Amino acid sequence: MRPDKSLFFSLFICLSIGAKAQIRFEKGYFVNNDKVKTVCNIRNVDWDNNPSSFRYQLPGSDEVLDAALQDVSAFGIDGGNAYVRALVKVDQSSTDVSRLSNDRNPEWQEQLVFLKVLVEGEATLFQYKRNEVSQFYYQKGDSLYTPLVFKRYIDGNGQRAINFGFRQQLLNELSCEGITQLQIERTSYRESDLVSYFQRYNTCKRPGGQDGVKKVRRNIFNVKITPGVDMSQLSTSGFTRTRDGKNKGNTTGIRAGAEVEYFAPFHKNKWSIFVEPSFQAHKFPLRVTSTDVDMNFWTIEVPVGIRHHFYLSEKTKVFVNVFYSRKIKESAMVEKDDHTDYRVIANSGFGGGAGVAYGPFSLEARYYLKRALYAYRVRIDMEYSKATVILGYRLFKK
Repeated sequence: MRPDKSLFFSLFICLSIGAKAQIRFEKGYFVNNDKVKTVCNIRNVDWDNNPSSFRYQLPGSDEVLDAALQDVSAFGIDGGNAYVRALVKVDQSSTDVSRLSNDRNPEWQEQLVFLKVLVEGEATLFQYKRNEVSQFYYQKGDSLYTPLVFKRYIDGNGQRAINFGFRQQLLNELSCEGITQLQIERTSYRESDLVSYFQRYNTCKRPGGQDGVKKVRRNIFNVKITPGVDMSQLSTSGFTRTRDGKNKGNTTGIRAGAEVEYFAPFHKNKWSIFVEPSFQAHKFPLRVTSTDVDMNFWTIEVPVGIRHHFYLSEKTKVFVNVFYSRKIKESAMVEKDDHTDYRVIANSGFGGGAGVAYGPFSLEARYYLKRALYAYRVRIDMEYSKATVILGYRLFKK
C-alpha cells in the first residue's frame, strides 16, 4: 500500500473510533429545584462557553438523559468544574472595536444562566463566558450575584476608553487590611488576576483556611522518546533513476526523536501543540546517467504541530495531528569506497498523522508530503515522500 493511502486509511480508522470516544461520562452530581442531590455520570465536554444543559446517566444505567437549565439549580463533575444556576445581569454591550458605544455604563439584561464557580470562600467568584467574552460575578454569603463592572467604550473626545468599575467594587466591597490599593489597581479583568485576588481576600478574612480555588485536574505537558522507521517513496525524473532503472522506488530508514507536548487549557486536554526534534537516516541508491550514486545522508528535523485527542478511557486515546517539519541540519554519510562529499540538501515540508496511546506507550503513523532532494557535485532530479511509524514512550508528564 502506498504511504499516502496508508496514512489516510489510518486517519479514517482513528476518526471513526474517535467519534465514539467523544461521548465520555464522568462521575458527578446535580441538584434539582427541590434541592435534591442526584449522583450520576455526566458527559464532560469541558465546556468553553457556559452550558445551558448537559447529558447524564444514572448509576447502573446506559440510558442517556438530558438536564435543562430550568430544572437544575447546580451541577458539577468530580475533580472538574462546578456550576450554579443564577438570574444575573449580563452586559449586552458590543466588544467589537468598530461598534463600541458612547455609554460608559454596561447595557444590562437579566438572564437565567449557569455560572462557573472559580473560587469559593468568604467571597465566591463566578464566571459567565459566551464566545470570546468573559464576565465575572461575586457573592458574599447569601447575597445576590453581583457583576464586576468592566466595559470598553468611546469617550466624549471620540477616543477609546475603559470603565474599570470593578476595581472600585473590590475597594468598597472586597477589601481587607492585608490588601493594598496598589494591588487592586494592578488587578486586571481576567480570570487569573481575579482568581488570585479573591484567593488573597478569602485568606485575609480567614487566615489558615483553604484557598477555595476550584482546581481542575489536567495534564499540562508530556515528554517522551520517539524512535521509529521511515518508509520513503522516491520519484525521479530527468537523468536520475533508481538503482534498478525505474522512476519510482521505495527505501527504509531509521529515526529517533524526543517530543515535548503542551496541552491547551480548554476542552479537557483534547488539543495540544508538540515539538519533536528528530534524527533521521536515509539511504537512496540512485543511478545518474550511467553512474551509481549512493545518496546516504542524515537530517535533523523539528516537526512542530497541532494535535487533537479522542479519549476512549482514562488510559486509552487516539489522536490525529498536522505539522510542519523544519529541517535544521543535514549531512552526507561517506561510504568506504566513495569519499565524495555530495552535500545533500533536503527541503522542509508539511505532514500529518494519527495514532493510539495506552498509558505511557503510543504508536503513530505519519505521512510527510513530497519534498525535493538536491546534492552538490552531481545533479539529482528527485522528490520523495515518506510514511513513518513511531513507537513512543512517555518519560514523564506534569
